[in-house]
Amino acid sequence: MRTLLAIALLLPAPRSLLAQQVATVEVTPGHAQVVAGGKAQFRVVAKDARGAAVAGAPVVWFATPFDIAGADSTGLVTTFRAGQTYVFAIVGGKPGFAVLDIAERPATQLAVTAAGSDTIVVGGVLRLVPATRTAIGDPVTPGVVRWRSLQPAVAAVDAVGLVTGVAPGRATIVADAGTLSARLDVTVRPNPVRSIRVMLPEGPVRVGDVVRLRAELRDAQGRPVPGLAPRWSVTGPGAEVYMDGGFVASVARAVPITASVGNVSGFAAVNVQPRRDPRAVEQVAHIPLPSKDVQGAEIWPVGDVVYVSTIAGTVYVFDVSNPAAPRVTDSLVVDARLVNDVMTTADGRIGVLSREGASTRKNGLVFFDAADPRHPKVLSEFTEPVSGGVHSAFVYDHYVFATDDATGSLRIVDFADPRNPRQIARWEVQRPTSRPFEVEFLNVIPERYLHDVYVKDGLAYLAYWRDGLIILDVGKGIKGGSITNPVLVSQFTYNHAELYAPGSIAGTHAVFPYGRYVFVSDESYAGTLDLASREQFATRGLVHVIDVSDIEHPREVARYDPVEFGAHNLFVVNDLLYIGAYDGGIRVLDVSGELRGDLRTQGRVVGTLYTGSLEGYRPNMALTWSAIPHRGFVYASDINSGLWVAKVTGAAVP
Repeated sequence: MRTLLAIALLLPAPRSLLAQQVATVEVTPGHAQVVAGGKAQFRVVAKDARGAAVAGAPVVWFATPFDIAGADSTGLVTTFRAGQTYVFAIVGGKPGFAVLDIAERPATQLAVTAAGSDTIVVGGVLRLVPATRTAIGDPVTPGVVRWRSLQPAVAAVDAVGLVTGVAPGRATIVADAGTLSARLDVTVRPNPVRSIRVMLPEGPVRVGDVVRLRAELRDAQGRPVPGLAPRWSVTGPGAEVYMDGGFVASVARAVPITASVGNVSGFAAVNVQPRRDPRAVEQVAHIPLPSKDVQGAEIWPVGDVVYVSTIAGTVYVFDVSNPAAPRVTDSLVVDARLVNDVMTTADGRIGVLSREGASTRKNGLVFFDAADPRHPKVLSEFTEPVSGGVHSAFVYDHYVFATDDATGSLRIVDFADPRNPRQIARWEVQRPTSRPFEVEFLNVIPERYLHDVYVKDGLAYLAYWRDGLIILDVGKGIKGGSITNPVLVSQFTYNHAELYAPGSIAGTHAVFPYGRYVFVSDESYAGTLDLASREQFATRGLVHVIDVSDIEHPREVARYDPVEFGAHNLFVVNDLLYIGAYDGGIRVLDVSGELRGDLRTQGRVVGTLYTGSLEGYRPNMALTWSAIPHRGFVYASDINSGLWVAKVTGAAVP
């Protein structure tokens, strides 16, 4: 979590008579427009209380949100992605700002795919899906697409890309979007199907359960017809059936189902029962941080202790041998404005913390000895080449996968000797990083920002902010990668500008692999957030469920949209998804079985716990960073109110 306005306003103002004279700051133009990738020049005029211009005062420029634009020391703003940015100038401690609207780059690539097989029967239909990308590969929603068939006597296509088989043969369907064009060949064959029987699953079907429907296709002689897939549909709201026959409902009712091949159809109804889940999330304990003026951050439970980092230079150690009565036993203090991450080896003996904002500008990693877990001791620091700051660090065996704020790259550090850690590999998404602007107080390159890493079974899963989910082979062997030579396996991107409000910081924030899925959360909040303020604020963020059963072709199959709050860090164990849900507190979801569609409307939320406190940094506002299960309890850190201990009660209904 970052705040740009807060950091900028904390920059020391020149203590001179000239700086003291500044009363107002005006940035011009006050409102401008540019296409992503372009530049815009801004100017500033500082005036004293009498309205006279103040000359010679130092100016600090910056743009927010940081992930779409950056400003240099002259007020020249370089843009990277679509959205809305505020351009600030700080003169003598006084801020002025302008608004810059950044339009999306025009699409330069158009592709058309078939939502299913590209073979249909006479009378059958096929939906074509257009996809457009910009010159730098970012996905954008297609504008107006014009469809036409070059052989309309074989296959016709309507205005939304729905193809209908007219007569046996082959037809080419053309999609035009502006100056772009793409085509797809479709085969139409005679319809051998004369009857369809819809086969329903055995046993009860609950709201949120994904079940498989099958269709028995037979010809005029009653023989099975192979090689054809029916078109599935449902009647009425609150249910969906996919091309592969996967069915899921968000309401309890009898849902009519139709399976069609051409003009032949079969019918049935799925009787959907309510989803009754007696489980709940109950509070066990709440312990504020020792200082009410310090905000909490990450949490890491291991053995009988819990480490809680802070938006400061302190990591508190809590003894949780009695989960109902945690107590502080010690603390680690380092030079940092934010200790963002803390994690230990599996045996709990060596710990690693990441830091940003050190007064010496030597940030990076700190390794500590946790052999006596209640009283950890600093062993060593690793500052080069990550002195610009490390936002997240993941411990995998005796390696740390660290995010490098200054370059947006992944650094892999070997700490087999924790007193002498050393870098063994580096990997980064391929984007231009000329860094033509000065944002040294942030140490972030807007074009490329790696935010989170999770490593499991030789694969590294990266939350790469606006570049989405990236998967690397770091020893799995599927792409020849190793711990010293990471190799790209696949990438899944989506357009954050279409999901979140203009002027928001928004990106792929956290990642957690579990079974066939990777759970990915977005972080989004106002680009002008002042993290030092005690005022309440709102957050947003979806949780995307990415199916990686085909690891080289990940695809989104489900979502959890909290709607009224955000999502921060994730943890999944025993079919339960634990979310540090920011202003929503703790959220626990049932993610058992196959997942499709909208998990919230399907009733998969097991329970919640609001972590706001009247005595919190922001009174009565929850702002949960992480919620992690450990030894039958859930330990959560709230930025505003400290350490919470909870428990999931009740048992799942089979």
